[in-house]
Amino acid sequence: MKLRKKMRALSWIFFLGAIVGINSANLRTTMAENGSDTGLLIVGHGYFSQDQKFFEFVNEVQKRLPEYPVDSGLHMVMDMQTHKMWQTEDEAIRRLASQRVKKVVVIPFYLNTNSSTVNAIKWAIGCQVDGEPGKSNYLDEIIECPETYDPENDLCMHMGGVHRRFHNFSDIQYIATNAIDYHEDISSVFLERALEYSTDKDNEVVFLIGHGDGDDVIDQDYRDNVLAKYASDVKSMGGFYDVQYGTLREDWCEQKRVAVEDIRNRITAAYHEGRKVIWVPARVSSWSKVHDQVWDPQDCSIQDAGNKLGTKDLLDAGMYTKANFLLYEPASLADWAVSMFEEALRKDHYIDCQK
Repeated sequence: MKLRKKMRALSWIFFLGAIVGINSANLRTTMAENGSDTGLLIVGHGYFSQDQKFFEFVNEVQKRLPEYPVDSGLHMVMDMQTHKMWQTEDEAIRRLASQRVKKVVVIPFYLNTNSSTVNAIKWAIGCQVDGEPGKSNYLDEIIECPETYDPENDLCMHMGGVHRRFHNFSDIQYIATNAIDYHEDISSVFLERALEYSTDKDNEVVFLIGHGDGDDVIDQDYRDNVLAKYASDVKSMGGFYDVQYGTLREDWCEQKRVAVEDIRNRITAAYHEGRKVIWVPARVSSWSKVHDQVWDPQDCSIQDAGNKLGTKDLLDAGMYTKANFLLYEPASLADWAVSMFEEALRKDHYIDCQK
């Protein structure tokens, strides 16, 4: 009798174990199926260069999402004479299509969702609107090509870059996420960059300086709703005398003249108060020539703007210390990218590009 009860109990254990095993197998199958037709495309800035940190970051994301194809493209890498591009988003889309991916989550690896460059990415993944070939429909918003639209080749010429609509060579559907904007991990990295050069926090002023945008509304919104939050975090966490912020707007001569003069004036004021000033670049890619350029507030001509309108004389005078450029360690933002990817899949808002 005892033996019969024991056998019956073991049978139930095996039965329940089989059910759990079947469910686990189904879960793995579902994940595998998701991985076979859903991919992730991370779009970085680039520009005549290869950002090794960006590719290390992509590798970190790939490690965290082994069941999904993860690829990357640089948004502004091209030969200006031949328009030949390399390591681009369209190359990545073709690779994902060759893996039979049907849907792609696109994450713009930028600090500002509303920047003109991110708008160009939106344009690239959007659908053509009947009667308006120079525009696209992005999540029910009308996004214009940010600069010059070439109707013959269906290209957007933005900031010297040539951008193609993805649906011209792929039937893939796209889910678009926001850029980084505000994220507490970024605050921690800003703090790390400042602390590398800190010697007396009670007497130091940190400047978080971003790239900015040519559009006044976009630039103001970025400063008020993104950089201001980072400055508040760094001040509360670091205990500095003050943390200020600003944008260079360095691709737009007239705006840059005003923006750089404002930053220079504030640095000069802090310096004459006896404060140590630490300049922390607020950007995840690209670079700035501003530290190598001389300052001529009267000059804003196209041919001379590249050599003037800078802060070189401030740097030479020793009024501030420039922190290291590298904003992030590759692993520090990988979890953020994974969370953006998973949230996009849950919401499943995507653009079905009709040819």
